Amino acid sequence: MPNKARIFDIMTTNVFTVNIEDTVKEVENIMQNEKVRHVLVIDGTKVVGRISENTIKEYTLRQIYDGEQTYGELGYNQITDFEKIMTRVSHVIYPEDSVAKAVKMFAKYKLECLPVVDWEMNLIGIVTTTDLLLFFNKYLEEMEFVP
Repeated sequence: MPNKARIFDIMTTNVFTVNIEDTVKEVENIMQNEKVRHVLVIDGTKVVGRISENTIKEYTLRQIYDGEQTYGELGYNQITDFEKIMTRVSHVIYPEDSVAKAVKMFAKYKLECLPVVDWEMNLIGIVTTTDLLLFFNKYLEEMEFVP
């Protein structure tokens, strides 16, 4: 039943991360090689931000029109040099929270993913819209709503 399901039931623990001092190119490489849409940015073990596939695409397109530098050079700048590509994490969820709470947060704040953290804000997983969709699909199949 969805209202009893907890985040630890649906979260992904294999989270792709970069350090805040890594390069934009490293983020792009992870996204391309691992086929993920979100990479979380950590400072030590603490999650501080996220970078989405759309942000990287927008960043890349904006650099095409910069006559001073090429994207190839800019891709090797550190994430800290381009704070605009990283969205600071302002919403997190805990593994013992309910899936219903996550759904409310996704809807209210128009989120695409939520970092799952422990009580010291150490990153332990991620919940994405895909995780939620797979969970609800499984629920619907169990209720025989889906052929």
